[in-house]
Amino acid sequence: MKLLKKFTILIYLISLKHAYAADVEISGTQTTREDLQASSTLTISGTLDGDLNNIVRGYISAGNEIDSATVVVESGGSIQGRSNAIMGRETDSLTVINSGTIEATSSKAIQLLDAQNATITNKSGGTIFANTNAIVQQSAGTEDAENTTITNSGTIYSVNDRAIYFYDGATNTTLTNESGGIIYNTASDATVQIDTSSTLVNSGTIDNRNSPSNVGIAIVGNNNTITLKDRGILVGKIDGGSTTGNTLKFQHGVGQGYYYETVGSFTLEDLDGNQVVKGSAGSVGQGANETLDELLSYKSLNIRQFLNRYKDSENLYDSNGWGETYSSFLNRDGHASNLALEYDLVNVGANLISPLENSDFILAFETGFQDFDKDHKITYQNISAGLYFPANKLLLDLDSFIVGGITLKNGERTILTNTTSSGKLDIDSNYQTFEIHSGITKTNPKLLPNIGLTGSFSITPSYDESKYYSWRNRKVGNVSIFLNDKYNILTSDNNNFNLGWLLDFRSLIGDKSQVYSINGTSATYNQDNALTREISLVTNLGYEKKITDNGKFTSGITAKNTNQGVKSLSANLGFKLKF
Repeated sequence: MKLLKKFTILIYLISLKHAYAADVEISGTQTTREDLQASSTLTISGTLDGDLNNIVRGYISAGNEIDSATVVVESGGSIQGRSNAIMGRETDSLTVINSGTIEATSSKAIQLLDAQNATITNKSGGTIFANTNAIVQQSAGTEDAENTTITNSGTIYSVNDRAIYFYDGATNTTLTNESGGIIYNTASDATVQIDTSSTLVNSGTIDNRNSPSNVGIAIVGNNNTITLKDRGILVGKIDGGSTTGNTLKFQHGVGQGYYYETVGSFTLEDLDGNQVVKGSAGSVGQGANETLDELLSYKSLNIRQFLNRYKDSENLYDSNGWGETYSSFLNRDGHASNLALEYDLVNVGANLISPLENSDFILAFETGFQDFDKDHKITYQNISAGLYFPANKLLLDLDSFIVGGITLKNGERTILTNTTSSGKLDIDSNYQTFEIHSGITKTNPKLLPNIGLTGSFSITPSYDESKYYSWRNRKVGNVSIFLNDKYNILTSDNNNFNLGWLLDFRSLIGDKSQVYSINGTSATYNQDNALTREISLVTNLGYEKKITDNGKFTSGITAKNTNQGVKSLSANLGFKLKF
């Protein structure tokens, strides 16, 4: 009984020691080794610097490891040793929080041999560095090496070998490189290596500074998940070797182009819904082809409004010419549900018309750019020509027109890629679109709106971008039914102020698919049905002033809103004269 009592007291004293283990703070300079204590915190706001291995020690000897210890290195504080600056061998629940510097002049700033449940947080401004392998974990067989969590918002790097090196059955690792976090090495070895059933999420930079042809992320075990997200940078291949069950995910945003070189077999998934193409891993924003029918509709609408303004001023002369300049700004919202890409369109142009014997000759010029949300911009120049037939006797006295043109386009896009030293690549393209527009309008008496039908068709021949992306020819057509009317608010011999409106129903006709390839691997993109139809409401204010017996000045402003989330504002200035 006495023996049992003494044993109970001993157990109590041991537990008391652990429950009230003393925290330690180093605020000055210390050159001797510091042994961790269980369930306690070592805080370093000064310098722990000695030419020693294991200068912070959580492992004394086999069976004498320290569990549930915490090491905090504050901003301005530092730990420097020879090898294993922090020795966490066989520990359980070791926590390291670094805002300063943890450095090993030889190898392993943090050694996690056979450690379990370790948590390493490298905060913004913090640096973890070793000449060889900054953070290392392996399972040597004494205990399982598992459940390590590393979160990096600072810098982790190694000159030789790997910056983070997990191997020999280190399992269930979670490595998160936050935006602003940098992990790099300057050797030909992989920058980061993970083993089995682990997760790596990169929103920052993982960089093999030796060469992008080396490995940035290596996988030596099975059933891992790598997620590349935000505007994170990866330099170097993703090498899965002969492992199985690994998944590569992407979350760079709708429409962001990327191409990553991979080795081995991966399941690919884009978390934004972008189409990701195997043959390594690539995706491309579809804006240039997705909006072809929309741009056809906008061009057709521009022509119709120009002809309306021309016709409304016919009572000035029996024979006259007309010219106007215009500028417009258009914005379309993006929608993740149907992969609609947000873009701005800005243009300037001029429309001219001159009477012929039985028709009027139309000549139009336009230049502008289409700027997509995800690093893709298209500048263009268009020239179009055609004929306008007022009260066409061959079409039951309906007004009609036919206009054809060519648009020269220059595309520029920046993609994310692990094949360049910057983790990005600028690529360009030059191509053409040929288009034709036609339409008829029934002009009704007052109190009834005019009604019309237009059709547009374009062909964009096959072309290649300067790197990775190739596009097969695409033919696009659409049909619009519209109602419109105009009301004169203030009218005199020399002035006219008017208000107009137009309601347009547009639908794509024909094939909505685009065949393309990424690095030689072919794919087909099918446009969402919601993007093939559009209802537009257009309102405009116009003003005309007779300034000479032979000339009239016009101006106007037009606003548009559509069910596709498109909003636009345009202005025109014109001069009509007899010639």
